[in-house]
Amino acid sequence: MKTIITLTEALEKIKQLKSTYYFRRESEKVALPDSVGRELSEDIIADSMSPEFDISAMDGFAVRSSDCYPLKISGKVYAGDSIAKIKSGQAIAIATGAILPQGTDAVLKIEDAEVKRDLLYGKKLNMWENVFRKGSDYSAGDRIFEKNHRIMPQSAALLYSLGIEKVPVYKKIKAGIISTGTEIYNGMIKNTSAVLIQGFLKESGHESEFIGAVPDDYDRTKNMLLRACEKYDAVFMTGGVSVGERDFVAGIIARAGEIVFHGVAIRPGKPCAIGIVNDTPVFALPGKPTGAFSALEIVVRRYFTDMPRALHELTINEAVVLPEKGFEYILFVKIVNNKAIGYGKEMKLFDREYNTAIISASPRSCVVEGYVMTDRNIEKGELVNAYLFY
Repeated sequence: MKTIITLTEALEKIKQLKSTYYFRRESEKVALPDSVGRELSEDIIADSMSPEFDISAMDGFAVRSSDCYPLKISGKVYAGDSIAKIKSGQAIAIATGAILPQGTDAVLKIEDAEVKRDLLYGKKLNMWENVFRKGSDYSAGDRIFEKNHRIMPQSAALLYSLGIEKVPVYKKIKAGIISTGTEIYNGMIKNTSAVLIQGFLKESGHESEFIGAVPDDYDRTKNMLLRACEKYDAVFMTGGVSVGERDFVAGIIARAGEIVFHGVAIRPGKPCAIGIVNDTPVFALPGKPTGAFSALEIVVRRYFTDMPRALHELTINEAVVLPEKGFEYILFVKIVNNKAIGYGKEMKLFDREYNTAIISASPRSCVVEGYVMTDRNIEKGELVNAYLFY
């Protein structure tokens, strides 16, 4: 009898798998707009400084901090103007983003200033107060981004400021998808899990190809997996990972390669198997659609990103009784008026006691705003932390 592992143990094994395989990809250069969502394949080092000049951080008056008021206002300077110059005893009106005039070293905020005719009065300033110093953002030789950084829109903006138009990134993972099960192969049941995996990989910034469906046949399943592991960077399988008579997948992975783990103490999603075949990671998910989604979201997602889901504290609108201890239960919830509403109960998929088997089989039950994880019963009106999908 196989021994399931805790979620913490599973995530640690996923972390180890990622350290070996995830970044084992070739590099390519892509246009800056196409780099968002990709991971850098090398460090990015600045070859210049930013800002190139001392810049006003406020609307106000550029002054010399050692001067005493009143100061004679000698003009105005705006962002984009050439560098001005003033003498001791003078001040100059300045806009946010303008280059600090020569002879000044601080900016008096406009709300702290008093102007009488052409004379300026205000508070004593420290040197460089309200000034964005030259080179304070970065200097030549600074490491701006480390290798493996996932590029966000704000990362792309900074890369542009560095003058980088072609960005060195890892090539996208190309994953193959195999669906097992005679009912899928014969078209008796729609293959929703394959579409789910394709969407997951696209959202993760990678590519996928549906290899095909295979009936509940040991040799045919094994041969399709072996061929896939020769072609793809990773292989996803659905179905055949539980303990039924025709659940061959975990055994095939174990005989053809290595099982990293088989079974995680989460519900839905418990019967998932992660392994390595022909030096290729294999992610075998439960056949039931919401079980597949749960294993993908809670376990496999950590292979592709370390970015946690946003957490939001909500009041749960109903009591939930767990059927068995020793598991982390995933309660899918809609969010209405700052309350977490158990979507399964709304659909009459469970009545107080959480029915894992029924929830797992319903693709609709996870089309919600988020989920709550718990290993204990929850009382109606309790505050819970919900992980948000967006």
